Amino acid sequence: MKVYRHLSVIVALIGCLLLFNFSTIGTAQTTQLRMGIVGDEGTINPYTYVTGNPGWNLLLLQYDTLYQLDADGVPQPWLVASSEISDDGLTVSLSLREDVSFHDGEAFTAEDVAFTVNYFKENTQGRFTRALNPIESATVTDTYTLDLQLTAPTPSLELGVFSDVPILPEHVWSEIENPAEESSDISLNIGSGPYRLVEYQPDQFYRFEAFEGYFAGTPNVPELVFIRYADNTGSLAALQANEVDMLVNSVTPEQVDFLSMSADISVVQGPLFTTQMVNYDIERAPFDQLDVRRAMSLAIDRQDIIDTVYLGAATAGNPGWIHPQSTFFNADIETLHDPDMANTLLDDAGFVDSDGDGIREFDGEAMSFSFITPSNNALRIRIAELVREMLLEIGIDARVEVVEQATWEDAVWPGFSVSQGRNYDMAMWGWSAPIQADVIRISTLVHSDPSIGSLNLTGYANSEMDALIEELIVTVDTDRQLELLQSIQDLIATDLPFIMILYPDAVYAYRPDAYDNWLFMSGQGIFHKLSFLSETARP
Repeated sequence: MKVYRHLSVIVALIGCLLLFNFSTIGTAQTTQLRMGIVGDEGTINPYTYVTGNPGWNLLLLQYDTLYQLDADGVPQPWLVASSEISDDGLTVSLSLREDVSFHDGEAFTAEDVAFTVNYFKENTQGRFTRALNPIESATVTDTYTLDLQLTAPTPSLELGVFSDVPILPEHVWSEIENPAEESSDISLNIGSGPYRLVEYQPDQFYRFEAFEGYFAGTPNVPELVFIRYADNTGSLAALQANEVDMLVNSVTPEQVDFLSMSADISVVQGPLFTTQMVNYDIERAPFDQLDVRRAMSLAIDRQDIIDTVYLGAATAGNPGWIHPQSTFFNADIETLHDPDMANTLLDDAGFVDSDGDGIREFDGEAMSFSFITPSNNALRIRIAELVREMLLEIGIDARVEVVEQATWEDAVWPGFSVSQGRNYDMAMWGWSAPIQADVIRISTLVHSDPSIGSLNLTGYANSEMDALIEELIVTVDTDRQLELLQSIQDLIATDLPFIMILYPDAVYAYRPDAYDNWLFMSGQGIFHKLSFLSETARP
């Protein structure tokens, strides 16, 4: 089973000893920083960027949010100078900074915030419409003040809305009637962020220039160039050949020892709130059978996968979803590995191997399923292969099928809308850090109504879960939040709408001679706008 354990333990230990994990890493200055990315992110405005990683952070190089996460992942006022919430929790009054301007010199005012709220609500093609669901209306009260009326008390307003939604300049976007069709020209990429996108060659590179009028101070690096590579192997080779100065995507664990041996490359490691998980269509037989889902979870040895694929640099996935480092984590939920119990569950449920080929049957059909994973993610492919071996031990054949990313996404999340259903048996999946960092967003994974469960990619439905979620998303009392989240985790661990495999550490490689002022943000990594700002400018 341990087909990937060809690296020597001694070499792995040497690599680990050479790692370090400082919150802020020294300082070096350069006029141009070249960074490798995997995949193309479109024209990187709020309606065209593609993925949560690195697309969202590329987006927020150009645009600011009302609040900004600090190094600990805690929201801090950014475009907001101060805020006040009414006693009933339904009105938020914001006072904005008065020293902010957009890239074209126009002043940032309360009108831009109100416009942003209304624009995203009217033009629903982008994901920020969902983020703004808690806000019913925005009313400007003065040049730099406004009131936000909420539909209900909102427990994660600062994290889930104010730190997520990019503020649009009204004078630019008011001219765009259909953003899905009319916003692909990068000349429209005007925000108030530290950088502006000035050149884009599809599938080749992006070039950003620093905004000298940035309210938090001129960024450290005048020019950022992001060079696109087809996969992690290509970007890694580019770093080693000194074609790029940093890799935006985390490097694979087995590369750490080789990179650490290079005198001109540094490596930094820390925990991420990203996830690796197994999804299935819970409305398809036999995944609609709880005993099948439980057996699959019991058969998967998460620590074996961590040791084999990540060389130990990850945390075992908890069946209740939430990361063990979260203050909301339900420590009573155990992560069990018991193939014997898994086999017993399947035997008792009547799933037997009648023809002796090693694969059980259901309804006269072999328990053999397509298990899709994207071709551009070597780690997911390796996890899928190990999961298949483990499931074969209990008579389930998960046939790993490596497909293009677009094919994978279209099968699991057609049109990025769960209301369009799904078209897969099993799939490797994962979510970027913000989904895990904001515990209230657990609601999007497991509520049966697509307007709430916008990330429910398995078709899970449970009326008890819906009731818990509906209370959670309007509860601002932290003690009650904790009670609800404990119950929600219990129910997820019981029903297994998906199987959590692990939470990986991030491993970043860069050339310190080119730039050495990276900031590791808790759960998020080092690639974000704060890494390019002076330490005094950071919240």
